[in-house]
Amino acid sequence: MHAYRFRMLHEDQEDFLRDFDILSSQTFADFHQIIRESVELSGNELASFFVCDRNWRKKREITLINMQEDEIMPEEEDDDDRRGPRPGRMPIDEMDKVRVKDIIDDPHQRLLYEYDFLHPKIFFVELLKIFEADPALAYPTCVKSTGKLVQAVPPLMPADPDGEDEVALLSEFDDIMDNEDEDLPEPTFGQDLDFS
Repeated sequence: MHAYRFRMLHEDQEDFLRDFDILSSQTFADFHQIIRESVELSGNELASFFVCDRNWRKKREITLINMQEDEIMPEEEDDDDRRGPRPGRMPIDEMDKVRVKDIIDDPHQRLLYEYDFLHPKIFFVELLKIFEADPALAYPTCVKSTGKLVQAVPPLMPADPDGEDEVALLSEFDDIMDNEDEDLPEPTFGQDLDFS
């Protein structure tokens, strides 16, 4: 049986690196699980792998939960011949239904792994090598780990128990609105307007 070694880098963190070995017959759900454990991601967010070409353009999505309808809309003809037909939607599969070997069509296959679509964390994943699996090892496994993912969380505003900040903001808003009314010219009625 063959195993694949993938290297994963984070888009914003140069010191972050993970290498994973996974069996060719294992699914992307298995891959997702080892990534979550290795990177210490919480387990309650949506995630997707995107199969990419050599220029990191997305060609196919492999998602944790497919929330789109199964039907792919037919391509619509465009009246403008310069643009040609509109492309159909990207093919979407579910992680637990796709084996890793099913998507390998390049010796340096590239993937994007996106986790948490509200506060996205994007990782670049590339196939490093294919080798004979060791029957004594448990797969998937993280074979190299460098750096810890920095989880950037927006700071929360401290609670204002007296509500003074809210009152000050409302007062400032009222002042701005009053000043805008003063800047407007007074309307004049009864004048003939020339639109020629």
